[in-house]
Amino acid sequence: MSQKLCFFLVFFCIFNGGDANKVEQVHLSLSGKIDEMVVTWLTQGPLPNVTPYVSFGLSKDALRWTAKATTTSWKDQGSHGYVRYTHRATMTKMVPGDKYFYQVGSSQAMSDVFHFKQPDPTKQLRAAIFGDLSVYKGMPTINQLIDATHNDHFDVIIHIGDIAYDLHDDEGDRGDAYMNAIQGFAAYVPYMVFAGNHESDSHFNQIINRFTMPKNGVYDNNLFWSFDYGFVHFVGLNSEYYAEKLTKEANAQYKWLQEDLSKNKQKWTIVMFHRPWYCSSESDSGCHDYSDMLSRQGNADMPGLEKLLHEHNVDMVLYGHRHTYERMWPIYDKKYYTSANSRLIKNAKAPVYILTGSAGCHSHEGPADTIPQNFSAMRLGQYGYTRLKVYNATTISTYFVDTSDKVGNFMDQAYLVKD
Repeated sequence: MSQKLCFFLVFFCIFNGGDANKVEQVHLSLSGKIDEMVVTWLTQGPLPNVTPYVSFGLSKDALRWTAKATTTSWKDQGSHGYVRYTHRATMTKMVPGDKYFYQVGSSQAMSDVFHFKQPDPTKQLRAAIFGDLSVYKGMPTINQLIDATHNDHFDVIIHIGDIAYDLHDDEGDRGDAYMNAIQGFAAYVPYMVFAGNHESDSHFNQIINRFTMPKNGVYDNNLFWSFDYGFVHFVGLNSEYYAEKLTKEANAQYKWLQEDLSKNKQKWTIVMFHRPWYCSSESDSGCHDYSDMLSRQGNADMPGLEKLLHEHNVDMVLYGHRHTYERMWPIYDKKYYTSANSRLIKNAKAPVYILTGSAGCHSHEGPADTIPQNFSAMRLGQYGYTRLKVYNATTISTYFVDTSDKVGNFMDQAYLVKD
């Protein structure tokens, strides 16, 4: 072997390996346990004979504790089948309300130092919830979420499907670009996700391998989950089991949901999934797409979910998929309940539904594009996301943040109150 070729190989291995070992896409998530915080990150190359880990502590200069990470190697579904490496570590024995600093990586490369505040169930809960966000038209929303996160506006951020448009596009490079773009908020507050129709490709390969959601004890693959936070029980479901006709999985999810809701003792229950059940559309009949309605109504092979949610007194349901914002009156089985003030709902007889699919979609709908339904309380046409605030056991509020305004225009503030 020539000296020139030897030099080239050494140069290539050092620099390509350095890039491959670089820490990317750092993001936090909740495990469902009050004293834990999960951190997930990615490298483009393997870490042979190296242990990835997280160091964390109460001071940026004193990261006294460490937790080892597990590593998953997985192939992208693109034609080249590129392999990526996801690393997951759980920080334990965390004290609610305390601020922690952390850094992830290995002896090959380390990340910057990030920080977060461990969830405190005694405080008011502040969440950002949205669907349908990409870097193509979503950077105004991403930038506002980053600014709001660093101004301590959120305790958790929940993405209700259609992530990056699509995580698997361009051999997975689009997913990498999106996850790096949102690191500015996802590395500082828990970022919770579940699948939309754009994640169903190759048996949900990307969402299963890129994220770390609470375990459900059935599949433990990020596709449906629940967690408690203060007064709220949050549930994330996979409506794509129905749309993709995955009968076995839909039935397993339904059985799990029955048990989950039966054990729930929180004051508020909020359920989320991707496809809308009630909305205004270009049709006189509103939401009517069979693939969307299937998870509500069910069929001979898969039980519908609406009756189950109603029986367990679910308070609010949020979804995306349609690229607009709409808040509905309380509604069950197409029967809706109005009151004197559409922005103050007291002792609702059915769940309040909010469609929030306009965070950063490639195409967009506004009120002019849809025919209003009688159960519709508010329709808005701006790009943006929903903020949820849980004050106590009797009062929660939501409002829409218009991200076409650089500082955020807050619209449609509404309250849900119960005895």
